[in-house]
Amino acid sequence: MPLPFLEVFPREIRDQIYTYVLASPSGAVTLSPWTVEIARSLSLLRTCKQIHRECKDIIWYHNRLDIRQPTHLHRKFLTLSKQRPARRIRQLKVCLELLDRDELEWVASAAAGLEEWCRVGRLESITLSTEWDKPRGIEEFKEILSLRKYGECLDGRLYQESSTWTRMVINTGWPRFSHWGKQRWLKEMLLDPSGLNELLGSIHGAFGGQLYVGGKLCFDNRVRVVEDLKLDPRNGEIRIVPKFQSTQNNSNHSRY
Repeated sequence: MPLPFLEVFPREIRDQIYTYVLASPSGAVTLSPWTVEIARSLSLLRTCKQIHRECKDIIWYHNRLDIRQPTHLHRKFLTLSKQRPARRIRQLKVCLELLDRDELEWVASAAAGLEEWCRVGRLESITLSTEWDKPRGIEEFKEILSLRKYGECLDGRLYQESSTWTRMVINTGWPRFSHWGKQRWLKEMLLDPSGLNELLGSIHGAFGGQLYVGGKLCFDNRVRVVEDLKLDPRNGEIRIVPKFQSTQNNSNHSRY
């Protein structure tokens, strides 16, 4: 029978083990992180009372609390809003791995930058989509390979944009650490559907106008018109028509 951990290793060695397990690679602990990492488990603190006493302070000794700072995505959208070619874009599509709490919080963190882009540019619609199990053609596989090879790192995610004269597509993805089967398992493990209704309301509040989920109008001019929102985090779509464009469209309709 193996000897207990507390009897085999002296306190100095145990502290080194605690530090290895609990110290964040980034040196920061966030209350609701935007980055997708395979987090070091805090279950060690639940092993027994003595281990809990010994290692609970190590978390803050080696890590700082990182209160939410503007994300790189927020700064990216602000930069795009200042570029003349980007101001011609009318349709923006952002492809996400999942439409769950973590990914939507990431988008919501950049809402102010997107709102500025809408205000100074010509954005008519913003679409957030995920297509998890959809069969992909050759061109879509080329886009994925391009993202893995040339995409820049943004808030712990891969990011790459491509555009025509009036349309821009932004592909995002998690870094690939393993083969497809493990990635599928990882998505299931990280999927967090909690609080989606509140997040959608927050995103809509930043833009006004209309917000559609799966083609169904759910928010109209900051009024929720559907009580029970049904969003599939794996295969869903959210479409935002900003207030600047919806107001213009309504005025155009009133002329006829």
